Amino acid sequence: MTADELAALASATLEPVYDALHRVAEEVLRSRPPRTSLTEAHFSALQRLLADLITADEGLWGMGFVAAPSVVDGRERYMAWWQRHDQRVARLRLNFDPDSIDVYDYLQMDWYQLALRGQQVVAYGPYVDYSGSDMYTITATVPVMADDTFLGVAGADLVVGDVERRLIEVLRHTDRDAVVVNTERRVIAANTPRWYVGSRLPAIPAHDDTFTDIAELPLGMGWAVALARP
Repeated sequence: MTADELAALASATLEPVYDALHRVAEEVLRSRPPRTSLTEAHFSALQRLLADLITADEGLWGMGFVAAPSVVDGRERYMAWWQRHDQRVARLRLNFDPDSIDVYDYLQMDWYQLALRGQQVVAYGPYVDYSGSDMYTITATVPVMADDTFLGVAGADLVVGDVERRLIEVLRHTDRDAVVVNTERRVIAANTPRWYVGSRLPAIPAHDDTFTDIAELPLGMGWAVALARP
């Protein structure tokens, strides 16, 4: 298979995650009352949806809506985020006090900032989420927009091992050494021990002495499949 064909298959394995995020975004917009502010009371249906989506997919650590400043009841920070704990799903509560030493300032985080700047499909990581799940994760987000107003993001924390497994199944369609890499040159998956997850390539794959065929995943998060020279 060519890199283009593998990239299309890789995108298809991840599309259900973003379909779920769009469902979350749609529920936020449906919950938003006309001419009045959003409050936590408006999110009862959203919370049920989040619990159902997380329960249905073992590849999710957590999922939710992360609000832009003052979108929810005048609050500077607000997250409706639910997280898996063994066999149950519970609300994640973090410290948003700006005067606290351990404040969780998501407004500065890449998965939020990229969506704020207009990227429609975001996948940030892998990284260790010390403030949330304490797990090795990839955070996927999509912007939640009301007309031209940015309300925040719908997001999900993905189990890195599950994403790797899905992508390795795709890379097994080629007998060439193949790797999926993100925009920060970090390896997401490979069909060879030549590269390992989380390691950083010396440079973004290009047609050179190492790689001969490269294609970006059509989903649009900036990940690419690269095939090495035989």
